[in-house]
Amino acid sequence: MNSDLTFDLIEKLIAVAIIFQTLELIAIRQVFSDEGVWRWSTLSKEFKVFSRVSQCVFTFFLGYRNFCILLFARLILALTLFFVSSPLVLVSLLISTILISLRWRGTFNGGSDYVTVLVLYSLTFASFFRDHLTVENAVLWYITIQISSSYFIGGIVKLKSANWRSGKAIKGFFSSTIYHNSKLLESVLQSRAVVLFISWSIILFEILFVVSLLNPHLCLIVLSFAFLFHLANFYIFGLNRFLFSWVACYPAVYYCSGLT
Repeated sequence: MNSDLTFDLIEKLIAVAIIFQTLELIAIRQVFSDEGVWRWSTLSKEFKVFSRVSQCVFTFFLGYRNFCILLFARLILALTLFFVSSPLVLVSLLISTILISLRWRGTFNGGSDYVTVLVLYSLTFASFFRDHLTVENAVLWYITIQISSSYFIGGIVKLKSANWRSGKAIKGFFSSTIYHNSKLLESVLQSRAVVLFISWSIILFEILFVVSLLNPHLCLIVLSFAFLFHLANFYIFGLNRFLFSWVACYPAVYYCSGLT
């Protein structure tokens, strides 16, 4: 897979991620309306650390009415990116994503928003050097290192946790989810051996994700497992944002596995 196809796939996948993220925010717009719990009149008080000019800019874009316009504009931009690669569209999506993150005082959904910004600013930078293979490779390696590190660090943190090693963390997650678990899943989780297997499979998968860079064939196996891992989290815990954001990085990982 060449670099042009890799960037094209990443752009399409991150466009899908942004479409779902934006639709989610539009669906809950009542909570950040002028009568909602996250109304701008309340959150704007925390922006007083910025200059008066900056506060005026934030108020213009992040007040309820214009924020809704921003969301619909972002939706159109994401749909455009899915069909047309454009530096202007990428820059606009990056700016809108940063503004939306500011609206939520950092991020709306933690890691998935960070990965979205990571991919967008990487794509934006690369879009101005698409005829320079060295720069393109550097950008793809940057995405790959960042996403591989996220798995590795997550795995190390879990390995250090006694609750993860014993399987208690997994049982706790399943019992605390607001989503309905199937009777079959609940019965399976009664087995300590199964719980330990799931727990250690996740730990080892995250720590060993970096082996995907050894060769493209091994990479496809690791990425398939990673996709199923996120898909299961989507189904069980409703973590749809993580599925779409992380998968957008996989073409970069696969491309780099062919360079090692």
